[in-house]
Amino acid sequence: MTNKFTGKSPFNQAPNYGWSKYIGLGSQLIVGLLLSLYIGKKMDAYFNKHAFFAWMAPSLFILIVLVSVVRDTQKKK
Repeated sequence: MTNKFTGKSPFNQAPNYGWSKYIGLGSQLIVGLLLSLYIGKKMDAYFNKHAFFAWMAPSLFILIVLVSVVRDTQKKK
């Protein structure tokens, strides 16, 4: 069995692990959101608020992550 474009066997090619960084990023986002939601709920119980910090903590986390992604992907001057 050979590849019709390269003429090489797919079993002799090196594996492509480019997707692994996206799995790591996704798991970090999920853990960060769950942790910030947990902290927000605990702060709501402590300060006797009704779902204020449970909304603000994950929103702040998402904002911080978006800013860091934009900074990391900008071209360096």
